[in-house]
Amino acid sequence: MVFEGMVGLGIALLLAPAIAEYAKIRHKADKGFNWIATSGVFFLFAASFTVAGTLGGYVGEPVWAGIGSIFEVVGWLLALIGTIFVGYQILFEK
Repeated sequence: MVFEGMVGLGIALLLAPAIAEYAKIRHKADKGFNWIATSGVFFLFAASFTVAGTLGGYVGEPVWAGIGSIFEVVGWLLALIGTIFVGYQILFEK
């Protein structure tokens, strides 16, 4: 497997708007796909904290994991909001 965990999820969420643009459905729900792409950025940022935890330094690994968890939760919330926007805009708006 090339991408695993948060990195794979972040890349998949960043690819969703690109695939929607290719399928010509992004213009119907542009606002929702922007939220989904933003959540992908947050998941990639959350994945970077696992690397920061291995670097050591002044702050220990539990602190980096906690900060990464915060960005993971924010990413999930953004993905949820984006999914609701996309579903509503595609199904109910014309």
